[in-house]
Amino acid sequence: MEESFWGKSFLHSRNILIASLLMAVLCLCISYPGNLYSDSYGRIDLAGQLPGIIRDVLRGSPQEIHSWNTVTPCYFLAFLYALTGNIASYTFVQSFFFLFTALLLLRRIADRGRHFVYAFYLLNPLFVCVSIYHETGIGVVIGLVGLLLLLNADPEGMGRVDRGVFFFLIALASFVAFGFRANTFTVLPVLLLIVFVRHKAWARRLLCAAFLFLGLFLNSFIPRLLKIDTMSSVSLSFLWEMGQNIASMPEKEHEEHKDYLDDLFGEGATERLCEWAGGSDAGDRPGTIRRVASFSWEVPDFSREAISDAGLGKIFGKYMGLYVRAPGASIRTKFRFMSYTLGIFPPLSLQEWDYDRWERGKEFGMSDSRMRHRFMAAYRIAVNRTFFPLRPWLVLLVSLVCVFFKLRLTGVRIRDSLDCQMILVSVFYYGAFLLNNQSMEFRYFYPAFYLLSLTIIGSIPVLASAAAGFAISRFRK
Repeated sequence: MEESFWGKSFLHSRNILIASLLMAVLCLCISYPGNLYSDSYGRIDLAGQLPGIIRDVLRGSPQEIHSWNTVTPCYFLAFLYALTGNIASYTFVQSFFFLFTALLLLRRIADRGRHFVYAFYLLNPLFVCVSIYHETGIGVVIGLVGLLLLLNADPEGMGRVDRGVFFFLIALASFVAFGFRANTFTVLPVLLLIVFVRHKAWARRLLCAAFLFLGLFLNSFIPRLLKIDTMSSVSLSFLWEMGQNIASMPEKEHEEHKDYLDDLFGEGATERLCEWAGGSDAGDRPGTIRRVASFSWEVPDFSREAISDAGLGKIFGKYMGLYVRAPGASIRTKFRFMSYTLGIFPPLSLQEWDYDRWERGKEFGMSDSRMRHRFMAAYRIAVNRTFFPLRPWLVLLVSLVCVFFKLRLTGVRIRDSLDCQMILVSVFYYGAFLLNNQSMEFRYFYPAFYLLSLTIIGSIPVLASAAAGFAISRFRK
């Protein structure tokens, strides 16, 4: 084991591994069986159906299954549920890998004050409390951090078996990162750039890229194999923006477009969507957009089945056609969406973080305790009572400033900086929500927030040391 690359890595990381295990056990015991939200229940139901779905496919009599949510988390849920008979095992495994990969990443980017950095991370509700959240962004974090660690590893000293494990782990991390949330594919150019910068041999570059694409490919291949129709939630965002756009147009322009979507969704559908867009919770100011795209269950014409039947291609064609027909109104609406998404005005909102969503916790043996109340409240307080997390533009700005000074003080080149890679991944990841939004919620920003926050935490010891040195030198003068 000591001769193996992975054996050496395990021994070198055993303290981090033990700390992550203990913290994961503690978090699970406090929050048992974890924090569930609306989409979690749908995924748990689908995970329960997976054994039957697989049997039907093997017998040659598959049944068409429709899923609005991403399917990849259900594979892990189903596997762990089959082993243990409860969903808490999924919570524990997720919590462990969430904490373990982060500590490994912090060890790479924090050359000084590592114990302070570890403690700051493990005692922060913004990170620890989220580890038990059954939300797809948490899986994205695990996958992206895993890929950053793997793509920056040096396989030069690996044996044949170690290299096989190395490429398998790249495919697995890619499968998780791209599968838990569909928009994650936008970080693929950054990951490929890292591969070509960090690895010199063309054979290794091509193999790394191939296994990255393998993970991405499996996310579409497996549902097709199992006859699961993954209904495109991407379409929802285009319709949301078009509805807000037409609703906020001047009267003359609005009249010209009041039936714009009727050919796809039926007579009067566009007007009903516009009425929803101008509803009371959109605010009093003209052009203010709703914070959540809830029309798919509030406007009957735009049910998820209807959106799926219309198809992404036709909906996107309508979306681009509206830019051609009304460029001024479309650009103004897009800038309003981007302003909300970046938290410029107003800040993001914290949705889907409830103590007991829909009061279904008893079905899963929820621990209803004072400790759980405090644990859940700690995260809500940490997000809502501070001005920082809910403003993506500010988080990015602080991260850029910290990393800039860290590079100046340490002399590390940009191409060799893991911090810069994390910033790039964050920008490309959250940039997808500027193009195609789902909601102005913190949970959608969270993977980018997580990586940007780690760059800030990892920079603190270097910046503090430089500030202390400067203060001492001034005092001596």
